Amino acid sequence: MSYPQLKNLLDDLDAAKVECDAMSRLVVTRLARQHIPYQAMLGQVELDGKVLSPHFWVEADGCVIDYRARQRLGGDERAPHGVVPREAVQARYAGHQVVIDPLPDYLYEVAVKH
Repeated sequence: MSYPQLKNLLDDLDAAKVECDAMSRLVVTRLARQHIPYQAMLGQVELDGKVLSPHFWVEADGCVIDYRARQRLGGDERAPHGVVPREAVQARYAGHQVVIDPLPDYLYEVAVKH
């Protein structure tokens, strides 16, 4: 799936009032429903000496998917927000793959409607 397609598929999730762990779970659920391979990640994000840790994000098709780093790094425009091609990421991500199971339908529907 291309960057624009991933962005189109996921950007509406940004409206959910959740932190990075729950946001990653929403992203994983949406990707799993579309049978798109992904890696859920846990680690840290660093930008100009500011470190955000622990932090969750998702990687898929050469993109970093992170809707919470920017707000938690003080709104810096260089911090990733949303679906960002790996080569355009200006922050340094370090972490390891973790298992995040997709949400059951009833929980997913509640989370994306609020």
